[in-house]
Amino acid sequence: MDALRTGISALAGYDVAEVADNSVEATIRKGIRLTAQGPTIVAAHHRLRQGLEPLAPNPDLSHAGNFLYMMFGELPDEETTGLLDVDFILHAEHGANASAFAARVTASTISDLHSAVVTGVGTLKGPAHGGAAEEVMKMSLDIGNPENAEEYARNHLESGGRIMGFGHRVYRAEDPRARHLRDRAQALGEKKGEPRWFQILSHLEQKTMLPYRDRGICVNVDFFAGAIYYLLDIRTTCSSPFSHLAASPAGRCSAWSSTRTTS
Repeated sequence: MDALRTGISALAGYDVAEVADNSVEATIRKGIRLTAQGPTIVAAHHRLRQGLEPLAPNPDLSHAGNFLYMMFGELPDEETTGLLDVDFILHAEHGANASAFAARVTASTISDLHSAVVTGVGTLKGPAHGGAAEEVMKMSLDIGNPENAEEYARNHLESGGRIMGFGHRVYRAEDPRARHLRDRAQALGEKKGEPRWFQILSHLEQKTMLPYRDRGICVNVDFFAGAIYYLLDIRTTCSSPFSHLAASPAGRCSAWSSTRTTS
């Protein structure tokens, strides 16, 4: 997230022609560019950390397909690309969450789009927001096997910890987006020969956290997302930026325009 935040901030200096143009039309153009530049930053940073050369985007691929190609250097199959498309759609800008609100605050000061997007990324970095999927997968790795899930969760809760991936500021029933990732996480785990990650999550959802449903603490969209990223070899350090690639900057651009036209 640090590389993504810094990269977006630096891009403002290269968008010389329109960086100071805060018209809605110019902001939409900048938003389109930032939508393409975000995955390029994340993929390049990932490859550099692996000791590999960054790859230029392939104009023949879709948004999700290009991201996978730039990450791993191979043309992705349609099934994997489709799975990532679904995840991006489900994580798209969704109401007035913390990062969307933060970006709107920046926009309300008549600041530029890059600044608003950077604000959103900084807010999204928090583990209680965009980092939830990463924390869920870290927890799953700590648990290791489904038979350890109940004891781990009980000890974790008794010590004052939280089980990430549950609860929502608005929803008091299951997050409707979660069901679309539940089945896909199970299918992907079976396809990859690693069903235990879904089994761990299923145990936590159906047994450990079941009593909390009456309090409105139900599974949210991030609960199964971390396992999907992990099974796609998008390891935990890259899962937080995923929320940005889906929600921003297209969503931030809409929020910026909405805020500016009503303020």
